[in-house]
Amino acid sequence: MDLQKIRDMMADCECGHKHDFDLEALELGSGLVEKTGEILKRYDFPKKILMVADVNSFRVTKGLYERLLSDGFTVELRVYDSMKVADMREVEELEKLLVRVDGCLSVGTGSVNDICRLSSYRANKPFAIFATAPSMDGFASDSAPITKGNFKLSYPCRQPRIIIADTKILADSPTELKAAGFGDVMAKYIAIADWRVANLVHGDYYCERVASFVRKAVAKMAALADKVSVRDEEAAAAVMETLVLTGIAMQLAKCTRPASGTEHIISHYWECKKLEKGVISDYHGKKVGVATLVVADIYHKLAKIEKVHAHKETPDWKDIQSHYGPALTPDMMKLNLPDTIVNEIPPRLIEEKWGEIRKIIEEEIPSVETLEKLFAAAHAATTPEQIAVDHALFEEGIEYHIYMRRRVTVMRLLPMLDIDPLKIYYNK
Repeated sequence: MDLQKIRDMMADCECGHKHDFDLEALELGSGLVEKTGEILKRYDFPKKILMVADVNSFRVTKGLYERLLSDGFTVELRVYDSMKVADMREVEELEKLLVRVDGCLSVGTGSVNDICRLSSYRANKPFAIFATAPSMDGFASDSAPITKGNFKLSYPCRQPRIIIADTKILADSPTELKAAGFGDVMAKYIAIADWRVANLVHGDYYCERVASFVRKAVAKMAALADKVSVRDEEAAAAVMETLVLTGIAMQLAKCTRPASGTEHIISHYWECKKLEKGVISDYHGKKVGVATLVVADIYHKLAKIEKVHAHKETPDWKDIQSHYGPALTPDMMKLNLPDTIVNEIPPRLIEEKWGEIRKIIEEEIPSVETLEKLFAAAHAATTPEQIAVDHALFEEGIEYHIYMRRRVTVMRLLPMLDIDPLKIYYNK
């Protein structure tokens, strides 16, 4: 991937913002376990490092640790039994370990990367990733979704300096993980629509050049749908490159809006409510993919409504808090004080812009039928049952997730319109 070409493409943007990113290199190739030390040296990465993995990622990169030692690296090793949830406790543990080294190498994907990303940022140490599965789009992200007291928030960080991916390992990774990465990228259809609507009615920053960059990456992934599950190194490399591109977009915009909309918040709600009960959720991309299909269905049905009547939101906080529960309510309320974000939007403006909102939905989001075919081709999850979300939690997430972030989305406008998303979804 020519990273300088991306920088040049984003120079002198019409939005007025200077677009840049921290990522110095994406190294994709077969047999890179043997070449990782050489790659790190080429980019002047520190020689005294903390290597963080979980049991599975350490197993599939067999020989990496020993190779780094033979290449002259001093390596402290932290291998977790499992890492499906990125929690602040692990971040704080790694911060203490990073005091003794000069850099951090995360070996794995998802949560392993996230705890390394935030701890390295807080410790002000260089950070690199050795990716083991194309399972999500966060490799090049400059934020880390971390749970603290079971409430999940995204914390600002820096991108890794270097991302290394051995295409043999990527191709051999489980179909479930590769399909999860596919689901995470498909979510960008919703994210871009929500981002445009937030700009339209709330004046949020929006960059059409960044949005176009994401659209091209998503189109590339959609074209690869039937190759996602294939054990082919060339296809795995193309999928990984697409995932990195959508991650770069977040730093180009200096926010998560190009890659994360209401579908991500629904996924976070499901995850947090399960964590309350001590239950670990399914892979991030699987949950986000399922939520994407649901939101696409709701949004397209909303787009058929020709006229709406809006009013100031009057939340029933007693009802909302009863669903969030005593553990999650304090963090949720902090995001809705001193007033909810939608009460910064004049109701009349929603009515005036409704036609444009409908147009945005139709322009940005493929039909549900098209999405379902793509998901089937990629062997990606499409139903709540496939991500172990029961009916009650499914409905609760659709209705109450909107208070979990201080963010304008199409879904967040519905209380101002007296529209119940579940009734829309079930056609009632």
